[in-house]
This record gives sequence, C-alpha cells and structure tokens, in this order.
Amino acid sequence: METMGLVIAALAGLAIAAIGVLYLVRPRMMATVFGLPALPHEDATPWLRLKGIRDLTTGVVAGVLLLLAPPTVIGWILLAFAIIPVGDAAIVLAARGDTKAAWGIHGTTAAIMTVGAILLINA
Repeated sequence: METMGLVIAALAGLAIAAIGVLYLVRPRMMATVFGLPALPHEDATPWLRLKGIRDLTTGVVAGVLLLLAPPTVIGWILLAFAIIPVGDAAIVLAARGDTKAAWGIHGTTAAIMTVGAILLINA
C-alpha cells in the first residue's frame, strides 16, 4: 500500500511539474483545457505563466519530499496539495465553466491524490 501511495505522489508531482512547464511555454493552449468559460485577453497571458511557475514549483517540492521525507509526511503534504485541484474545480464550477473539466480533470485529480495520501498516512 505504501508503494502505491508513493507512486501516486510521484506521478502527481511529475504531472503538475509538466503542466507547469506547459503553462510557461504554451499558456494560452493550456488555458483552453482548464475548464473556464473564457480565456483572458492576449495581454493577460503573463498571468497564465504565473500559474506555470507555481505548478512547476509544486512539482519540484513534491520531488524533494519524495527524496527526503518519510512516507507519512509525504501523505500529509499530498493531502494538503489536494486542496489545489479541489479549488480549481470549485472555481471552474463557480464560473459556470466546463463541468466535465471540473469533475473529470480537477475532481479526479483531487480524488486520486487523496487516495494516495490515505495510503501513505496509514502506512
């Protein structure tokens, strides 16, 4: 069970780091799949890159934790990180965005991260 929790944590960290890189290099393309009902104006694209650097940093932090922290600590941090996709889903739904993206992307991500966290916390 612990191994599965660590795999989930590692995949979540890699995925969010990759998403961060994509938001840095292709911010407008990435924003189209987030689920919000409208893209910001072209001159607001740097705001999307802010998301990219934060996502990349979150992934790097996850990697550092996997290398240095015990599984229980990783589990609690993974549970805390699960707040991010829950918040993303709530924002998409509140904006009357794409409900499939809210639940299918953000909600599923939060659920998988929570399962991984539980596996590690109970290890």
